[in-house]
Amino acid sequence: MKIRKIYLLAIASLVLASCQKSLMVDPESTLTQDDIKEIVKRDPDKVLNPLVTNLVEQVNNYTYSNSVDTRNYSVNNLLLSLKGNDMVLANSTSWLKGDYEMRAYREENSPRTQIYWGTFYRYIFQANQILSVIPEIDESVLSTTNKSIMRYKATALAMRSFAYTNLMWLYQDDYLHGGKDKLGVPIVDPSGDPQPRATSAQVWELIIKDAELSVNLFKKIGNYKTESRTDVDGSVASAFLVRAQLTMGNWDKAISAADDILAVYPDLFNEADYTTVGMTLLTKEAIFGYAYSSITGKGTSSFYGWMNIKSEGGYGGSQGHWMAIDQRLFDQIPNSDYRKKNFVNLDFIEYTYPTSGAKVKFEKYYNLKFAAPKISAAIPEYNQNEIYIRASEIILAKAEAQARGNKDGDAQTTLFNLVSKRDPSYVKSAKTGAGLLDEIKLQRRIELWGEGGMEFYDNKRWNVGVDRTSSANHQFKNVVLPGKEFTLQIPLNTELNYNDLIQEQNP
Repeated sequence: MKIRKIYLLAIASLVLASCQKSLMVDPESTLTQDDIKEIVKRDPDKVLNPLVTNLVEQVNNYTYSNSVDTRNYSVNNLLLSLKGNDMVLANSTSWLKGDYEMRAYREENSPRTQIYWGTFYRYIFQANQILSVIPEIDESVLSTTNKSIMRYKATALAMRSFAYTNLMWLYQDDYLHGGKDKLGVPIVDPSGDPQPRATSAQVWELIIKDAELSVNLFKKIGNYKTESRTDVDGSVASAFLVRAQLTMGNWDKAISAADDILAVYPDLFNEADYTTVGMTLLTKEAIFGYAYSSITGKGTSSFYGWMNIKSEGGYGGSQGHWMAIDQRLFDQIPNSDYRKKNFVNLDFIEYTYPTSGAKVKFEKYYNLKFAAPKISAAIPEYNQNEIYIRASEIILAKAEAQARGNKDGDAQTTLFNLVSKRDPSYVKSAKTGAGLLDEIKLQRRIELWGEGGMEFYDNKRWNVGVDRTSSANHQFKNVVLPGKEFTLQIPLNTELNYNDLIQEQNP
């Protein structure tokens, strides 16, 4: 695990650097872990604040492989969205074509499988390093110092839970479709020493334990919901918990965690919010996201560089690598539903890029969902805020858990509370059983189109494959059965070649 040791050395250096710069101690970096813990007890913010800030910022930071098509977490999720039924790569002869055609994305020597592995283990190592220097305290004593330590601990636990969840989604079959009894991913400690693959049950146990402890700590210190949508707070940790419980089929626990979130997020986006600002609004239902700055922005190859069709200079803007919704899904959106406005509904519309004057035609079904206007006159359209988690996702997760838990009436009400806000003509569903579940799935596909790689992950949970043969606008008519093609192999060059303890590769 050579790469892991590099991460650990870098993080350890950050610990010491933060101590040296802020505390003016130990110029020769001779601090032991116990020494650092004593410093944390005296002044946790000076040691832990830069480490935890860096950890949370990693979600928007450069990935393990810093290429224009793998720039950060959101762009990597776009690659997953392209491996489904609902997103069409409508106009590209080069970038992202292999992802859309589902070629060379899961094999052990594929760069794609290395990216996700390296990126999420980076989060885990940083979280582990933070947790390793947090001292034992009496958590019943809510002093200012103790509350600060508990907040940093809760954030690290939440991020570790998040990272392991994504690794399990990617590197093993779905929990309820055979993955439960198979091997998971290595559970690593702060040493960075090679570890064998843990069982799936062991990894999911750690995921739930971390998320639940994080939520409890945030609640205890009064940080369940903070003002900033860029914070990892209790509601974010609860969202990670909802995702994990839904994956494992723990329906009542998923509902309970969702209720905690929705109690503090009662407001949804209205039509103007939803259709005019390109999913960049970090208020109302936005639970966790990224606020653009010139220092941390990813430019033309940011998520909005790929998805904002009106971005001048963006790969998915004036460079012409455009995305569209599958005609079959589009046709299932009623005309009374304002979410349909997020896609071109005419044969074509004409658009002129304002700086270059280039005139183009956006054809029917092209994506307008992420066509965000400029933040200001001086900032290009590809530089935007981003939303990672929305309350709408949590509502749909709750509805699904209720339906799967045989609470059809509750699920009907939960679904109505969301869809009626998008479509004033929507009538509360009277369906039950499989029919109701299918309606919830459809609404989830419409609501979360293009967001967070959700279709890829949902298709794994639902045991749904890819079949584009009947689509009017898919350019590549893939048919991929559910199963192993949606589970990545463990990367060869960045893991197996350095870890003799892993003897079992995914098929």
